[in-house]
Amino acid sequence: MSLTMMALRIAAIKALKAGGTLVGDNVLDSQISAFDHTAKGGLQTDQQRPFIAVYTDAAKADDLGQAGLRGNGVVDILFNTGVAMTMTQTNRDTGASEIMEGFPATDAHFEAVLDVLEWQLGRVLSDPDNPWADVFRGFVLSYAGKHHVRSSSAADQVRLAAGQTRLRVEVFADPRPGQPMDPEGPWGRFLALMEAEAVPQLVLFQMALADASEGAYPAAEQLLAMPVADAEALQLYTFGGVARDVTLSDPSGAAVPVS
Repeated sequence: MSLTMMALRIAAIKALKAGGTLVGDNVLDSQISAFDHTAKGGLQTDQQRPFIAVYTDAAKADDLGQAGLRGNGVVDILFNTGVAMTMTQTNRDTGASEIMEGFPATDAHFEAVLDVLEWQLGRVLSDPDNPWADVFRGFVLSYAGKHHVRSSSAADQVRLAAGQTRLRVEVFADPRPGQPMDPEGPWGRFLALMEAEAVPQLVLFQMALADASEGAYPAAEQLLAMPVADAEALQLYTFGGVARDVTLSDPSGAAVPVS
């Protein structure tokens, strides 16, 4: 797995959640249990309503060129969609079972939901007014192919219809640690969107993209070989105030900012 592959998956999930598909916000990140095989060879799901599950599956880079091991080449992104009889609800007016409002729970409507979801995937990820979709497209150099398959199961008397869209895209190499990010570029916009929406994975990207030479700790802590709080407790240094016993400087002789 690479940083760009993870970013592609997150951007796609966020775009689909904001894009108004039939599944609403039930877009799953790499959830393996969304589909599983039963002992009888059928399919089962742990979901309670129609869903889209997004995975970054495989990548192949034949010509690494100047990017070296940061290259990603062609990446496969999987969009699994599913709807099952267990997800139905009862229409209060008619008493009929529906997959969702206005969609009776028939095999034909199961197929219709999958068809619409497959169409909505392309519509949402191509939407110029969806900022997450815009970031997704920004990581893509070219679209190498799209393949759609479907499956169904009636194992244990539970009807389940499933679809899978495999999108194959050529993407940029991962950025170098410490590389300046253009605020208008895909990485700059991606990180800004993550921060604005408090996406939990933001801290992982910040750690991975930081300049490795800076280390994991502030310069003052590196020189003292202890946390700032411990240094203050031992009265070795008053941070933001007057030095007690030591004068701090980095190896170049410049003063270390400690406030």
